Amino acid sequence: MTNPPPPQPPIPAPQPAPQYTPPQTSGLAIASLVCSIVGVSLVAVILGHIALGKIRRSNGAVDGKGLALAGTIVGYVGIFLFIVLVIVPFLLVGGLVVGGAAAATSWAEKVDQTNNELQSINDALTKYSESAGHFPSEDQGIKALVTEPTTAPLPKKWEASFTTLPLDAWGNEFVYRLPEDPTPEDPLNRPRPEVISMGSDGVIGTFDDQSTEELLP
Repeated sequence: MTNPPPPQPPIPAPQPAPQYTPPQTSGLAIASLVCSIVGVSLVAVILGHIALGKIRRSNGAVDGKGLALAGTIVGYVGIFLFIVLVIVPFLLVGGLVVGGAAAATSWAEKVDQTNNELQSINDALTKYSESAGHFPSEDQGIKALVTEPTTAPLPKKWEASFTTLPLDAWGNEFVYRLPEDPTPEDPLNRPRPEVISMGSDGVIGTFDDQSTEELLP
């Protein structure tokens, strides 16, 4: 009697071959490129960096690295151009405007300061004439308000009006003029002196001069 053959192991069922799934294109990468093209540069840069991070972590399941890089680079270029063409000129113009306004304010303050000084000198000359009996000569000038004159015409009575020689707001000495013709407005019909500031340019006879005659009503 023969023995039966040993049982054979079962044959495994055939397994289906794995199907290939192509990687998906990142929607963020596409959005980054579109935003960079239409000029929304900052959004393009942000979306591009997010897309690159997700593509790197997807292990090949998500594609679109080239799109994300293009969107990011074009976005950075757009930001750079915006800074160069808009921000920098704006800051420069703004600086010029602010600087010009500050200069105008400073100039106006100096004009007011000089007018106040002219008024003080005019008042001091009136007081001098009342004590001395006359105004200082052109040679004596407004120095006669600081130091008692020692040349003719000598004052009958003298008192210092200033401790130092007055200067205008630009640091220039005032010009003193005494005309030969009498001034009708003077009670004694005497020549009325004129005191002039040469202004910011330091030149007599230009547009920025200031005079005591401008203070008269």
